[in-house]
Amino acid sequence: MTTTSPRLRDRDPARRRGLSSLPPRHLALAGVIGRRAVQIPLVLLVVSVLVFWLVQVVPGDPGRNALGPYATAAQVAAWNAEHGLDGGIVERYLHWLGGFLTGDWGTSIVYAEPASQLILSRLGNSLLLGALAFALMVPVAIALGAVQAYREGKRTDRVITIVLMSLSAVPEFVIGIVFLIVFAVWLGWVPVSSAADALSSDPLLHLRAMILPAVTLALAYLAVLVRMVRTGTLDTLTSQYHRTAVLKGLRPAQVVRAHVARNALVPTISLLGIYLGTLLGGSAIVESLFGYPGLGALLVTATQKKDIVLLEAGVMVTGVISLLALLLTDVVFALVDPRIRFDSRE
Repeated sequence: MTTTSPRLRDRDPARRRGLSSLPPRHLALAGVIGRRAVQIPLVLLVVSVLVFWLVQVVPGDPGRNALGPYATAAQVAAWNAEHGLDGGIVERYLHWLGGFLTGDWGTSIVYAEPASQLILSRLGNSLLLGALAFALMVPVAIALGAVQAYREGKRTDRVITIVLMSLSAVPEFVIGIVFLIVFAVWLGWVPVSSAADALSSDPLLHLRAMILPAVTLALAYLAVLVRMVRTGTLDTLTSQYHRTAVLKGLRPAQVVRAHVARNALVPTISLLGIYLGTLLGGSAIVESLFGYPGLGALLVTATQKKDIVLLEAGVMVTGVISLLALLLTDVVFALVDPRIRFDSRE
């Protein structure tokens, strides 16, 4: 029986740090999460500079937009000074950034309400809408992609490809208009505007308000996602471990569940992370079309009315959500694919 010498054991850095009880994979994953936690604030800092600069070059005076055309120049100047909108651009940026970090996002020019309350309330609606669209899109994409892979080159594969490619070529607002005409005007199943039902406390009414916007969002991303699942499934079906599982006599359901599904999703997860951030951040086109009171529709209104307070804070919140979605993607990607290993250089 052989034993490991104390000198060799001391060479293990994890053991020296008292972390030997944790698997190396978990340690590496924790390191990646820690590095992403450092990178995300740096990325957001760059985003904040770009957002602030781009919003500042939008034509129009915020004080004039807030007080109207009949306000005097002195009143406009006083309003800008009160809201930290006078002085140099660096001074204004530091004032705005400090307020954003401390939770003081300013007061909306259009709505005359705290921007934080408006954005967070609309963000909740967008999160619900994006989650529903994601929940509808992912199972359908996995099912259709798997069917196409198993029926590769046959009529089913070609028909699904033609239908999905046709849908992807149609803009979101066109699909939404068709849905409104069919389901709201002709059939009367849903209201033309989702605003009233979405603001209701009744969960069923809220779901009724979300269903058409959610389906429209899901269809916009479905074709590419199905194609990714199809490609991943085909790669899995031609792999050595799949042939070995079949030769071992496993039932088709076992092969699909234990070998095909998990490995086929690996190339799709990165795309899902991008879509998740986009969906949760709110889709401006779809929300505006259906009158859904989400963050996307709020930012459209802020852009039209030149409400720079809402624009700056809203875009920053959307950036935070997108980066967190990508962080979640990194974690899920590492947990799903056992072949992935992280080292300190990543």
